[in-house]
Amino acid sequence: MKIVLLVPDGVAVRNYIYSDFIQELHQANFEVVLYHQIPTPAIQEIKKVHGNLLSEYLRIPDFKEHFISRILRESIAYARLLQNSDKLQNKTIMLFWNGKSKGFKRTILLRISEVAGFVISQKYSWILKLEKWYESTILNHPTTKIIEAELSKLNPDYILNLHQRAVITAPIIAIASKNGIKNGTVIFSWDNIPKARLLSKYDSYFVWSDLMQSELEIVYPEINSAAIKVVGTPQFEFYFKDQFKLSKEEFFATYNLDPSKKTICFSANDAFSPYEAIYLEDLCESLLTIDEPNRAQILFRRCPVDLSNRFDVVLSKYPKLVISIDPDWRIASALENTFTEIYPSFLDISLLVNTVLHSDVVVNLGSTMAHDFAVYNKPCLYLNYDPIEPSSLKVKDVYGFQHFRSMSGIAAVGWINNRLDFKEKIQQALDSSEIIGPDRLQWMQKIVKYPLQNNSKNLVQEISFLCTSV
Repeated sequence: MKIVLLVPDGVAVRNYIYSDFIQELHQANFEVVLYHQIPTPAIQEIKKVHGNLLSEYLRIPDFKEHFISRILRESIAYARLLQNSDKLQNKTIMLFWNGKSKGFKRTILLRISEVAGFVISQKYSWILKLEKWYESTILNHPTTKIIEAELSKLNPDYILNLHQRAVITAPIIAIASKNGIKNGTVIFSWDNIPKARLLSKYDSYFVWSDLMQSELEIVYPEINSAAIKVVGTPQFEFYFKDQFKLSKEEFFATYNLDPSKKTICFSANDAFSPYEAIYLEDLCESLLTIDEPNRAQILFRRCPVDLSNRFDVVLSKYPKLVISIDPDWRIASALENTFTEIYPSFLDISLLVNTVLHSDVVVNLGSTMAHDFAVYNKPCLYLNYDPIEPSSLKVKDVYGFQHFRSMSGIAAVGWINNRLDFKEKIQQALDSSEIIGPDRLQWMQKIVKYPLQNNSKNLVQEISFLCTSV
């Protein structure tokens, strides 16, 4: 059997391509083809990891939507956000609409999309009709002829999209569906369902959990529940593999951390969260009130795709307190700063695993890293105050996002509700970790299918069954 994996950018590489997923496909007798838009150095890195387990690397042709297609897509997204906020009774869903723009053309496009989206949101059937119209415009695009010829030559048994939000995958799925090629998509992250960026219709949808399946059924009622497969996600499998683990002594010596001190991991978000540097400085100032011998150290890990210099001032101000271990994500072209040019090295898996393994607590603003630490049953402290007023990003909105409703009724994390909370809550997490977010494993088990080690195998088993069924 032959499977084509769609890898539109570097973000999909770490969670799927570096995981056990490729090995499991090989063991299930799949010939694996990478249909991608990632740079040559990323391909070389993948070949180092997997050798000849992937039979072919084929670049996805460049695809640029026509103006009408773009208006249709954005109108559908706006309409679905309105629908989703109503269906899920959650007004924060509308914050995922990026209605701001510096360019005149994009501003006009977004205003048109908002008006059209509002109108079609009045009836769900109108949204579905617009989605069919969008697909027809995609199929009429000149690029689809190239893609159709390539798929005909490849003749795959299955096509799996590893990042459902990427526009460049839309024509591939449209052609696959037209030609009867079985296809599916993973839902890439735990917060993706309400964001209205599921661009294509698939034969199958591979989700993290029963909770995600339920949400998908609510906001996409046209999807048959039998098409939704709960398989988990491979991204947590790395934590169980000795090949990625270093001893605490070796890891700390390599990165100039003090093995005699407790370690706080401060994990940052991307630029969507503008006040991360202020939070980091608040933590530093709080720790400085503790006597040096008893003072914990901070291991700072920035968001891999945040290449800004916004933390530089804080890091230079507290060089003995904060040790920065940057994710090993690389930019293939200095001329571009796009997701297609940024990719993770295989080494970054080890950096992340050892960061979690050898830190005692993680502090962040609503980050998925809470789940990474929960794998090792370690506590997370969520930042829960606005560091400046007026604030362009309110924490009440952040924790109002749909995916945080999964914490309802359980104590999944600890909360730092103001600057004065740091000292006490950090001390509790370091001295009595069981009282900070005691229900963290219960939360994790709601978010992703257990056991975590089996998720690649779950996905491959489902695909194998789909390929062989009539």
